[in-house]
Amino acid sequence: MNQVIKLLIELGPIVVFFYANGQYSDENGMGGIIPATRVFMVAMAISMVCSKIFLKKIATMLWVSAALVGVFGGLTIYFDSELFIKIKPTILYTFFSVTLLAGYAKGKPFIKTLMEAGFPPVEEIAWMKMSRNWGLYFAFSAILNEVLWRNLSNADWISAKIWVFIPLSFIFAMSQMPIIMKHQIEEADED
Repeated sequence: MNQVIKLLIELGPIVVFFYANGQYSDENGMGGIIPATRVFMVAMAISMVCSKIFLKKIATMLWVSAALVGVFGGLTIYFDSELFIKIKPTILYTFFSVTLLAGYAKGKPFIKTLMEAGFPPVEEIAWMKMSRNWGLYFAFSAILNEVLWRNLSNADWISAKIWVFIPLSFIFAMSQMPIIMKHQIEEADED
């Protein structure tokens, strides 16, 4: 049940942003990003409150994402410019990439801190491999976001957030399962 709640907390604000953009866009699909950003910022705050209530904590990734949504959403609204909310994912993905790859280079798998509770016990080498892999994945995602927002219409860019990034993240996460299975530490029987 906690995994379902966690998924709703993480994906809820993005889905709300997608829906709000559709509601505020004109017949040509234009003009919805700025009002949808206001809704997104509120949805992000609600997501954090729900995380604290239902999961008893707010994950580091949620804090970072919420901070970026607050800053870049605020800039989007203040300057009445869609640019800021469009580059927010690039900055978020770059932050995660640099953090994970720097940790990997220093022999410190920072991803372990973020994900350890959701996985069975695994050897340290698995955390190192996943730090490297996720770091590279986030670098790819940052580049992909830049290419997409610069080349797609607003409506198509927002659709890509749902129909490209979420499935890619899911597929990539599943591709990491062999590492977990290969390096899983068998717990000793207590009989």
